[in-house]
Amino acid sequence: METPPTLTTQSNANGVTLTNIDIPFGRLIVIMLKTMLASIPAILIMYAALAAIAMVIFMIFGAMGLALGGLDLDSLNLPPEVQEQLEKK
Repeated sequence: METPPTLTTQSNANGVTLTNIDIPFGRLIVIMLKTMLASIPAILIMYAALAAIAMVIFMIFGAMGLALGGLDLDSLNLPPEVQEQLEKK
């Protein structure tokens, strides 16, 4: 049976000073694994938020590019049938 973690503190006028934490190695590994697993949803949420921000920025600059310079269909080297369909619109 593993010994439980122990904590040693000293109290002084400025508050509490942590001087020693004794955690068994196996328990420390479990804590690290739980922390890594708990970070996965946070990473996914951060990715989604950054992707949404990037999409908004790209939309703003794309709209600015279309407003300022337009889209030159001849420089895109599209197949003739696709270019005809775009020119009809």
